[in-house]
Amino acid sequence: MKTVRIFIASSSELKDDRDQFRMFISKENDRLHTEGIYLEVVQWENFLDAISDTRLQDEYNKAISTCDIVLCLFFTKVGKYSAEEFDTAYQVFKDKGKPKIWTYFKNAQINTGSITDEINTLLAFKKKIGNLGHFYTEYTNIDNLINQYRTQLDKFLPAFEKVIINPPPSPPQAPIENTFNDLLTKRLIQAMKPYDRKANDFLSTYGNWETNKDLVPTVKRIIISGYVGVLGIQLRKLMSIGEEDFSEYKMKRYLENCHLTALKALQLISYALISTLWDSKLNNKVNLSDEQTNVLIKFFKSATEENINDFSNLLKTLITAFLDNKLELPISELKDFIPKLQSGSELHNACSNLNAITDLLNGASFTLGDCANAEKNLTVLLENLNFLVAYKMISIKDIDYNFQRNDKEGFYLHHYTLLDGENQANNNSNGKIRKDSTPVTSYAVLLFKDNYQQNINLVPFIIDYNGLADSGGSKICFYSFCNTFDDMNLNYSFIEDNSKVTIKKSGNIKPDDTDVRAINKWLSDKENRKDMNFDNVFDLFYKAKKALAGIEKETEIDEF
Repeated sequence: MKTVRIFIASSSELKDDRDQFRMFISKENDRLHTEGIYLEVVQWENFLDAISDTRLQDEYNKAISTCDIVLCLFFTKVGKYSAEEFDTAYQVFKDKGKPKIWTYFKNAQINTGSITDEINTLLAFKKKIGNLGHFYTEYTNIDNLINQYRTQLDKFLPAFEKVIINPPPSPPQAPIENTFNDLLTKRLIQAMKPYDRKANDFLSTYGNWETNKDLVPTVKRIIISGYVGVLGIQLRKLMSIGEEDFSEYKMKRYLENCHLTALKALQLISYALISTLWDSKLNNKVNLSDEQTNVLIKFFKSATEENINDFSNLLKTLITAFLDNKLELPISELKDFIPKLQSGSELHNACSNLNAITDLLNGASFTLGDCANAEKNLTVLLENLNFLVAYKMISIKDIDYNFQRNDKEGFYLHHYTLLDGENQANNNSNGKIRKDSTPVTSYAVLLFKDNYQQNINLVPFIIDYNGLADSGGSKICFYSFCNTFDDMNLNYSFIEDNSKVTIKKSGNIKPDDTDVRAINKWLSDKENRKDMNFDNVFDLFYKAKKALAGIEKETEIDEF
């Protein structure tokens, strides 16, 4: 096994980008281990701040001299240690011919108020490396960085692979035309027009935008920012993959993300309906048929995540339950949606075809035509869900109540994060604050159309893991399945990379609310509040399960 050591140098402001890049390297290792290559990431978080014979920075510089690759990331400043790491790498490269150095500067929006004199270190550093003849590259977000570097890595790694002596010459091949995203972009911008003013204005101004390649990136950004929350995030990833150089790995990831985008779209709507149906059931406004109840039992007891066809059937069942009980649908556009979900319809066929992608991936046998079909079927699905463009998603964190001396009334400060395709799903920003006269539910992920006070609370089916853990930023996770037949834990999938997150009942007993002193002391501990938040998600799930499927909370049997 050949180990390729990669040193990542950057300032603390790009910690999230470093973490996401390290996640990318981990995925690359899943692919490369069969070729006898292992990518080892070396970064300052790996070092212990222990007493050393030399300063800790010397330990970093020593590690650089043993690396094959040095990746330098910069944004608004270049710290003296980051500059020193570059200088070390550059000197070692001149002496030994390695490490190979890549330097990336992030080109993204920044609040002007946060700009300090440290910006001068960035300008000076750019000038310095320019004088050295070292070329740098810009990136706009982590997806853009990963996609650029994946291409570079694919060009770099063959030097570490097994050398084949005198390989037979390969016949010349015609270049493969990169048409990924073309159909998706062309049709989705049109589908958005009735619900998105920006899309409507753009199409009114540039009716022939397809003939001007410079306008295509603008169309893609309108689509990414227009589709609600998690769908925008998924579309951002698809658009980014589509811009990569052609490879078999690109086809695989494109198929995976077409499938995942379709699944999340159906889950989002289904979870909105389940949440609202649950509220109506508690108010004794719902009578479910045996068939409807059985579908819900299947959903709540499933020991693995249900597939696209399952969610298509669940969605049809939920809409029917609303119509049968003459309930107002929380997403009004679903009123006439049932015919679109019937067997033989264009949407039903598209869902079936998207569901079949898993067979292609499991068999590791797919073609460029399969990618085109996946894109076409996903386009059909999102065209039929174009009304979601009119909706927004936010994650509400904690809520403060502010009442100043001589005020006649106080106000609530809602700490929230707007979820859209332009933002990373696990960004560590502080979010935003909204002042209002009435509160909304805290630690909740909300879906709404016009007024965020009139919302659909998606918890416990969609949660903000970071919000519940009070760890900063947002990490939006979709309910996946419950280990009904095992440990009864709740399993979620993180929308950015589909990694799994498990919620367990803590067993941390909260004092009785009537004991004010005890409860105040207990709540003063951050870990206790964290346990309380996650236990609340756990309890809400089982309450919904009991109300809609009639299933009592399972308990482990003590057979002693």
